[in-house]
Amino acid sequence: MLDDRGLGEASYFLFGLGGGKSKVRRLKGWNLRPDGDLTQLDTDAVVTLDGDLSGEITTAVATGFRLPRAMKGSILAFESLESLRHPMGPTAVAGIMQRHPVRRWELEAAASGGWFTDLKNVSIQLDVRHAEPWLKNPQVVPGRFVKADAIPAIPKDEGASSHPRNTFPSVTIRFLDPDFREGPSTENWDKLAEWVDQQYQPRFQPSKPMDTRGMEIREALKTISRWMAKELTYKQVYLSPDRGWFPDPGPEVVRHRYGDCKDLTCCLLSEAKGLDLEVHPVLALIGHGLIEEDEVPSPNVFDHAIGAIKLEKSLGFPAEIGTPQGRFLLVDPTSRLTPLGLLPAYLRDQRVMICTSRGAVWVRIPTSAVEVPAGWISLEGEVDTARKCTAKLRVVETGDLFGLRNGMLKEGDKGIQQRLAAVLDLSPAATLEIDRIGDPLDLSQPFTVTAKVVQPGALRPEANGETLVAWGLPPVPQIIQKVGVARRLPVLVRLQGRLELQATYHLPWVVEPLLPRLTIDSPFRTLNWTAKVQREGPASRVTLRCTQELRPAFFDDKAREQGLAEWKRDRAQVLRLHRDGVALSHAD
Repeated sequence: MLDDRGLGEASYFLFGLGGGKSKVRRLKGWNLRPDGDLTQLDTDAVVTLDGDLSGEITTAVATGFRLPRAMKGSILAFESLESLRHPMGPTAVAGIMQRHPVRRWELEAAASGGWFTDLKNVSIQLDVRHAEPWLKNPQVVPGRFVKADAIPAIPKDEGASSHPRNTFPSVTIRFLDPDFREGPSTENWDKLAEWVDQQYQPRFQPSKPMDTRGMEIREALKTISRWMAKELTYKQVYLSPDRGWFPDPGPEVVRHRYGDCKDLTCCLLSEAKGLDLEVHPVLALIGHGLIEEDEVPSPNVFDHAIGAIKLEKSLGFPAEIGTPQGRFLLVDPTSRLTPLGLLPAYLRDQRVMICTSRGAVWVRIPTSAVEVPAGWISLEGEVDTARKCTAKLRVVETGDLFGLRNGMLKEGDKGIQQRLAAVLDLSPAATLEIDRIGDPLDLSQPFTVTAKVVQPGALRPEANGETLVAWGLPPVPQIIQKVGVARRLPVLVRLQGRLELQATYHLPWVVEPLLPRLTIDSPFRTLNWTAKVQREGPASRVTLRCTQELRPAFFDDKAREQGLAEWKRDRAQVLRLHRDGVALSHAD
């Protein structure tokens, strides 16, 4: 039933692969208005739209319609019948909760001819996840249907929470057929992994775009990785539905000079295979939560591909992982700003599946295998009697902490300007001139930018003194919960990184710091702050130092109120740093 905020729910859309792989067979909708009038629509009102997101070229489509005359108090109902011929086999996932309460939700699965040779051999598996505490007494008939009533709306405005797939109820639908050959079996993870490895292995074809003859294996792999970072770019081009799951052969990626995560992984592993190394694809999840220990086998849990290179002996890389099937070096060529031998920060603590001819090898990425982002800001400024500050700035980063490398690669000097302005939190009146920029693709050393900053009004008058510009301070955490609203979701923070700031300002007056020292030691960070003043006759030399290390934290359902309280305390301390850390009083 709609209220004023729910009128947008009169639209209903399904997203599919297009290209004949998925088709909406039937869409129906009903709008029962408060005055008793019933409006019904069927497929004659269906529209199909391009389903691509920014930067993609695919066959994906969105199919749907909008019910007319919806108003406050209307009761809406939708019914869809969809046939799937997914490139990865007969499996799908359906979410249950919506942005607004749902009176009744039903899913019924049925196997039809065309894909299966003998329906008598087909079993249907319906696996419901995260039903508690959201679904009250759902009706589940194995192999037939799932029904639920009085489903609450997805909680709004709760930040720092786990991904919906790890929080809200969903149903995984699997059709198991021993005679099915068009895709992987989802009977178990081993069969799925073996099938994926079979698809990749013929595509591992070395093209040798660079000469690695005479090099040791370690140096040859680093040479290949450096060449790919300079010559290949990430781009999704899927001119058939299958391309979202199957990579181009290595030589094709070299020829095109672009590819998605599967293509770039296939390219790197192809060249590693040319060094007589055993290689395998690895499936991961990076943009949609975590893969849980008890998940049922399904290709839908993955959204990213990386690679595994089997080693007979260690090459001394941090991203080497020991497994029951031997030692593997894990590589992620999609992250062109992460040096070979380390993995990008988004893979920290993720479970990934190495796909081999002998089944699935699950590993959890340890912190030691990940490049932790770090940044250093050094600033020396001169404030004149008009309170204008002119400062020299040096910013150094590893792991793309500030986004400077990425900004340089995508937008050149403009990208550097925009990201530096965001890092320093510059006001519109400030001017920023870039002096020198390092090579963003030279991963053998940190990325360095030097610049000049001019800020009129760098000191703001306050009741008991003045406040200096807060350039480079750690940002204030967001508000993650509305006041007076009970927390319903766990508290999860995956941020990590190290920051060091040293700022020196020469002022034409004698001043004293309001907050000489501050230490924050919370579940989310360790921060140390000092503000010191050295008198220089009628002037002052103010030195501000800040070190911070962010760390991931998780408070489950039982501890979510504690997590919220810890977040509030942490936020209050960072607010204090911004308010008092740069506050100066005039000395006598």
